[in-house]
Amino acid sequence: MKIKPPRQAQEWSYSSHRESIGKALSSPGIKSNKKTHINCGSSARMAGTVCANVDQIRRQGRWNNTTINGAYLTSLPRKLVRSMTDFSTYGRFFYLERAALNPPTSLCKKLFPAIGE
Repeated sequence: MKIKPPRQAQEWSYSSHRESIGKALSSPGIKSNKKTHINCGSSARMAGTVCANVDQIRRQGRWNNTTINGAYLTSLPRKLVRSMTDFSTYGRFFYLERAALNPPTSLCKKLFPAIGE
């Protein structure tokens, strides 16, 4: 058996990149005017959900403040929201006191009448 060596990585032209992403998006019927930068916003938001700070995200994507704030980070800063609601800004876990309560059965039956049938 003859094993072929792996192909050398070749630089992809902008037009080939744009065309292939356009085909991938149009196949399931997705319309977007951001073909080559479609993953930029989602990657920035995903980094924000794991508590990366804006400076780290901006450096990773090589964005300036205007670009990252106006186009990619469209949600509120997680640490700010957590601190405003008296949750810890360091961890990912939080405790909701109401989650430990068991509502009365009469209330459950009013909200979900099919329960118990």
